[in-house]
This record gives sequence, C-alpha cells and structure tokens, in this order.
Amino acid sequence: MKVLTCISKQKIQWLLLWMVGILAASCDTIYEDEGDCTTYFRVKFTYDMNMSFADAFAHNVKSVTLYIFNGEGKLVNTLSESGSVLAEDDYVMNLGIEPGTYTLVAWAEGWETGSTFTYPMMQPNVHSLHDLTCRMNREYDEGNAAYIDNDLTPLFHGIAQNIELEELLDGGEQIIPINLTKNTHNVRVMLQHLSGEDIHADDFTYTITDANGHMNYDNSLLDDETLTYRAWTTYEGTASLASLDGTRDTQTSVSVAIAELTTGRLMADQEPVLTIRNEKGETVLSIPLVDYALLVKGHYNRNMSDQEYLDRQSEYNLTFFLDEDNRWVNSSIIINSWHVVLQETEL
Repeated sequence: MKVLTCISKQKIQWLLLWMVGILAASCDTIYEDEGDCTTYFRVKFTYDMNMSFADAFAHNVKSVTLYIFNGEGKLVNTLSESGSVLAEDDYVMNLGIEPGTYTLVAWAEGWETGSTFTYPMMQPNVHSLHDLTCRMNREYDEGNAAYIDNDLTPLFHGIAQNIELEELLDGGEQIIPINLTKNTHNVRVMLQHLSGEDIHADDFTYTITDANGHMNYDNSLLDDETLTYRAWTTYEGTASLASLDGTRDTQTSVSVAIAELTTGRLMADQEPVLTIRNEKGETVLSIPLVDYALLVKGHYNRNMSDQEYLDRQSEYNLTFFLDEDNRWVNSSIIINSWHVVLQETEL
C-alpha cells in the first residue's frame, strides 16, 4: 500500500522564508562589520617603488586624491583623504561605486598643505580621463625663462586601468591595489677642494635643466617648456678625515660646500643637465644627470630597467672635487657613496 504525503502551500512558503532567513543570517555572520550582503569596493595604496622594496606609504604620503573614471573614460567621482588616517596600517579608501569597469588615477603628496603642483578642476560626467593632468608651478625671470627655486612637494602617482568590479555572491569587499611611484627627487651636490682649503657654497650657482614639469594622467610627460631648477638651500660643513694609519693626532677636517635641489621625475629618455658656475659666471662643470645617476646602478640592480632604477632612487648625492682654480677635477666623482673613477676612452 502506498502512502501519499501532501505539503500544503503554506508550508512551502514557510520553508522558503526559512531558507532566505538562513542565507541572510550567514551574511551577517561572515561580514559582521557590514551587516548585509553588499559588495564594498575599496582601494589599498602602497609605496614600495623604492630601493628598500618595502611599503613606505604611511610614512611618506600625507594627502591623496583619487579620480574614478568609468569604462567610457568619463569622470564618475573624486575622493580625497589627508592627515593621520593615512598612517593607519589598515587604511583603505571606500569607493562607493556600483559594479562595472573603471580606471582609477591617484595623485598623492607628501605635504598636507602648500602644494607646488596644480591639477585641473574636474567635474563628474563632464571631464574625461585625458583632461586629468598635473603641472608643476613655476616662475619666470625677466627673459621669460621658467624657473623653480623652492623645494617641491613630494609627489606620487598611481593608476589602475580597466578594472572589472563585480558584485560578490555573499557580499564582502573587493580590494583594488594601487602602487605609487614618486615623481620628485632630491639632488644634493657637494663640492670639495682637493687641497682641503675652505670652500664657500655661495660662491657658486647650481642648476638642473629639464622639460619634465607637466604630467599626463598615466604619468607620462606632456610637452613642456624647459625648466631651470635652482638650489633652494646652500650651506657649508666639515668632515673629519683620519690618516691612513688611523691615528687621531693626524686627523684633519675638510670643508665642503653643499647645495640641495629638487627636480621632477627623472626619465631615462630625457636629458637633464646639472650645471655649476662660479661667481664669475664661468662653468665649473656641466654633466648629463641621468647618465651619471645610472653609472652606479650596479650589478645587483642589473635586471631593473633604467627607468625603474631612476624611479626607485628618491635621493641622489653627488660629490665633486675641485682644484685650486675651482675647476672640477673630472677624473673622479662620488655618487650615492659610490666612488666612480672616470676614464676617457676613444671609440
């Protein structure tokens, strides 16, 4: 004999409601901080494009602005954050956008106020990706030549292109990583007499010329006028040198003249020139800065591209030795603690 079991319509409805309740409860259990099954899209910034290969975002970045563009390249929204919140280990930026295809562009700075860069005013649904640029502020001398004689705001750039953001079945968060590249470099120049006699920093002028003050949304350089970066500080110092036998009674002090300049991003395919002139306006030295910086790229960095090496180096220290007539003895130079002996070769 067969037994037929009938389930009423009310029981079926009750079972469906019970199953929905279980699913909702599971979301609440897994994502207690959100309390629902919503997908949250967030950005995690890092800055490990440095010679330590370690994330230094929290220590170096004081403000960040993120531009969000849709799949058609139109601006959707602009988000900004600054202050101590950026130094928190678990800091992420909430995007507050719907699933879709996006390009995210970040410009970040190392100071909270007083930027030395200008960005265009961008309006959602009006401006597009190619409207987003970054231009270095500059002044002009009597001959209408552009120059910069101040320390530049530390500038960082990052981009995530054509990112597909999809809603997660059970909700939660999707983290989009954006790695930053530093676009400013400190160049410290030290002059020293071979004889050890005193030297005065203000007896010289120090400049770097380059056309690198206008950047596109993807951090490539746009056409720009030639900029002259001038030293924003000069000073003198002394260093103690021991004799070869290491005895204290034969130690001597050496006088050095120091100048600091800050330049925009050094590019492997550009030709910035560092020039030093004496008080008479005569050229003491003039060198291609990128070529000399790459002289000490070294064996352990040989697998890096030249551009990656330039981007990872935040500071360049160059020591030049002068003779009694304040002329560079161009057989030797110290670059970032590397003593380079220069030799003329015939091709």
